[in-house]
Amino acid sequence: MVECLGIGFSLKVPLSTSRRLAEVGTEVALSVHTHFTRDGVELFGFLDKAEMVAFQRLTSVSGIGPKAGLNLLSRFAPEEIDAVIVQGKADVLRSVPGIGPTKADNIIKKLQAEAPPPEAGSGLLADAESALVSLGLTHREARERLRRVGSAGSVSLQELLKLALAQRG
Repeated sequence: MVECLGIGFSLKVPLSTSRRLAEVGTEVALSVHTHFTRDGVELFGFLDKAEMVAFQRLTSVSGIGPKAGLNLLSRFAPEEIDAVIVQGKADVLRSVPGIGPTKADNIIKKLQAEAPPPEAGSGLLADAESALVSLGLTHREARERLRRVGSAGSVSLQELLKLALAQRG
């Protein structure tokens, strides 16, 4: 349970995040992913942005829901998941509860087909991609729009998003 401005929220987190949380009652900043279902809203919290981005990438794969995404992030760090995907090691993914052969193969096929994530030095592009994904675009669509915008010099994140959103799918 997380309290924000006097309102309590139930937040699901991977084990990697829960292990790093401070004592109960201590203030903490989490990145939150909101997942809408027929039954309501689920909130997923992450201590670092890399975990949230990995969660969003994983859950973008057909058949991979939030529970499977949390299970994967509870077992592996985001960079380990990326390495497993690049190397095509479906057997490693299958070692996670809830990930069978079909789901593991789907993860490998879909995420290997996507362009690699933005370079570590391009924080603005990573932030822009994450924002576009949160607005409903896939990672591939977001990267394509950002590629078409090109390096528009020293623009702000807000301006980069406006340019990318102006692009037609």
